[in-house]
Formats: sequence, C-alpha cells, structure tokens
Amino acid sequence: MSGVAVSQAVPLVVDGLGLSFGGNHVLQDIALQLRPGEITGLIGPNGAGKTSFFNCLTGLYSPRKGSIRLGDVRLEGLPPTHRAALGFSRSFQHVALCPELSIVENVMIGLDRLSGAGWLDAFLPLARGRQERARHRDLALTALARLGIAHVADEEPSQLPPGVLRLAEIARAIAGSPRVLLLDEPAAGLNSVETRDLSNALLKLRSPQLVLVVVEHDMDLIMEVCDTIHVLNVGRLLASGNPAQIRANREVVAVYLGDDDE
Repeated sequence: MSGVAVSQAVPLVVDGLGLSFGGNHVLQDIALQLRPGEITGLIGPNGAGKTSFFNCLTGLYSPRKGSIRLGDVRLEGLPPTHRAALGFSRSFQHVALCPELSIVENVMIGLDRLSGAGWLDAFLPLARGRQERARHRDLALTALARLGIAHVADEEPSQLPPGVLRLAEIARAIAGSPRVLLLDEPAAGLNSVETRDLSNALLKLRSPQLVLVVVEHDMDLIMEVCDTIHVLNVGRLLASGNPAQIRANREVVAVYLGDDDE
C-alpha cells in the first residue's frame, strides 16, 4: 500500500467483477474505469446492483471474481479500513450525523484516519492532542467552506434543513482529501432548491486528484454534473458514455429513462 503516493492521480479500474449471494447473481462481469478529474454517474433501476457495486469498491462485500485496482494497487482482500487509508471515502443514502455534536465536530469525525494522537490525549489536555484537534477543526472548516456552508459550523444538526445536512455529510467525506469519493443517492429527500445547491457543490468537487462517483436516481442532476455515466441493469453493465450518448441509447431509454413518446 505504501507504494502509492497520496498525491498521485490514478484511475480506479474494475475488471470482470462478479458478486453472488447464494444463487443470486448481483453483479456479473462488470468492467469499467473510473477516472480522476471527472464526475462519474452510476445509474440503473432499483435492484440493478449499484449499492452492491459501491460495497465491493469499499470492501464491505467480497466479489466472487474479478479485480479492483487503484492505480497498480490490487484491492482484493483489503478490508475497508485499509481502503480508507488508501484514500477511499463514502457517503450513504441516509444522512447520519451525530445529533449531540456540532456540524464542524461531525465533519472532524471524518479525519479520524489521519489521527496521530494516542488514546491518552483524549483524556488529558496534552499539547499534541490540542494541536491535532485544532488542525482537524481547520480542515473541517475548510471542507465546509468549500461547499458553501461554513456559516453553520457551530450549529447542531437538528437546527438545519436536509439540504445543509447532506452538504455537511459530504464535507465530512472530503475533509481528509480522499482520492476516491463515492456518493450514494446524495439528492435523496431534497427539494428542487436543495438539489440545485447540491449540483453546484458537486461541480466544485471535481478535481484532477479525485475519482468522484455518484449513484443517483435524479436524472436531471446526473445529466447536469456528470462527465461519464455507467448504466447498470440486473447486475450487468448496460451502457457507458457521456450524458448525450446515454440519452440517445435506446436500451437505456427502454429500461430506465422512459420513452417520452409513450
């Protein structure tokens, strides 16, 4: 793992990925490349295998075959903690912020993997612990500012609307400067104004150093922010392309996007 520099921009490459639960083939022969510098969308009907694919990338699921590589690093067999150390970060469909903590404190949780202070620092006012907490607060505030919500840093989650909470969760995911960021249904439960704010925030996250993948059912959002879109259907890769190509793909229209003439 130490052979890959954190600053090195490399693709996340999936080749021949297969996942089964008993006799149920959840993913079958998935092969694609997720490139840094792009926003990649992953779409498909319910049950297409999108979340299972994310779980394979993060190590929660172990594929029965195929490979996953971050640059030259093979990820098969690496647990989620090791993948997090390599720079994987993820948000989930349901916002999960600790209600007893302020927004900035919630974001600081995302920096735990960077922590160098020992357990004693948590109980005694040692200089090293104070300095690290100050650095982490600065990083958390930077992440909040990047998404335009630094003004709510010291507020509690219960005081804020869903759109701001979603942005706070994404801030937690980016605070440690990940190399791979996986966002699962970030627009779930948001109204049109909040979704527009989310869209603007995602565009700000595009970076040459970051592989950014978004699973989403909101097609307007996906078509607006994504450079490349991959379509899954019943566990198989149905199509890949830019938004215009996906809109024009008859198979995609038939199984997912719907036909405007009908």
